[in-house]
Amino acid sequence: MKSQETVIIKMDIEESYKKGVELMNANRYAEAFDYIFECQRSDSKNLDYMNRLGYCYFHLGNYREAKWVFETLLKEDSLNISALGNLASIANAELNYTAASDYFSQLIQIDSTNSYYFRQRALIAKKKKNLIAATAFFNKAHSLNENDIATIADLAGMYLDIKALDYAQQVIDKGMQKDSSNIRILQTNARVQNAVDDYPGVIRSISRAMELKDSSNYFAMMISVAYLKTDQPDECIYHLNRVVARERDSEYTHHYLAMAYEEKDDFKKAAEHYQIAIEKGISTQVPRSHEDLAKLFEKNNKYYKAYENYKAAHNYKPDNELLFHIAHNADRYYKDKTIAMRYYKKYLKTKDEKYQQYSKQRIDQLKEIIHQMTK
Repeated sequence: MKSQETVIIKMDIEESYKKGVELMNANRYAEAFDYIFECQRSDSKNLDYMNRLGYCYFHLGNYREAKWVFETLLKEDSLNISALGNLASIANAELNYTAASDYFSQLIQIDSTNSYYFRQRALIAKKKKNLIAATAFFNKAHSLNENDIATIADLAGMYLDIKALDYAQQVIDKGMQKDSSNIRILQTNARVQNAVDDYPGVIRSISRAMELKDSSNYFAMMISVAYLKTDQPDECIYHLNRVVARERDSEYTHHYLAMAYEEKDDFKKAAEHYQIAIEKGISTQVPRSHEDLAKLFEKNNKYYKAYENYKAAHNYKPDNELLFHIAHNADRYYKDKTIAMRYYKKYLKTKDEKYQQYSKQRIDQLKEIIHQMTK
């Protein structure tokens, strides 16, 4: 009778385990936990039950219990790959990158042919801003698995970040040969092409990515600038306006819109977007927007507005040449020549050589004009 009861309990446990695994495979960890917990309680020495229990804890966000389970498993077997891998994942989730690196290092010691372990070390090094180490680990992961598209994209990106452009080009060329319809590969290829000023190449790669439904604002900006660099302002405006329509526009969006409209000789819209760029400005782009707007006004004989924007640019970021342009536009706008002469003199004190001769000659002329006016 007792033997029969034992058989029934064993059958119940097997059914519970089967049901628990089924639910885990469906990512229904809360439900799976109850079944696996019962199994583990019935046989606390069963390492498979413990491993799955820890996995449920992990995916339910109970890292403390999950770590206790996996650390217990390691006490039983210090080479337990599953426990080490799960502890590494938990450490990553907790942003404990040092611990995660240690766990993956242990896994590499157990199996140095596994590209996944080296890839994880690379990703952690990248998060810690250790670019050289990240590049080395990605390189090793790639050598162990040359078909891993994600690693190819990451390795090319790392070479790009450390300015090793030839290597970046070689790696991304492999990626394009293996899968030229992969958005990450196309985006990375666009970054590499952009770094070497191959703007037609940028346009080809991002256009293909967009055909595949990529809607990244970063690459929308990149293709817009590429169109501007290749004298296609209408295409530039089209893509930038899409960024604006998605309400993801920044000062840079409007600065390039202004440049595109300026290319089309649309003074009104160019000035409008330079002004929006200035209003949105929170970065070092602000003085450039003021300076470019000043040049636009100067080009269209709006000397007072040019003068004001050159002054604003200089206030944000003092620059010797800007002092000359402030003087020059004040000279052309104001009847009171003392304003222009003050700025010409400030410019001369900088020792900048570009406009020295003109400024000296103009100061002498202005002195004569002022003298005639005061007679």
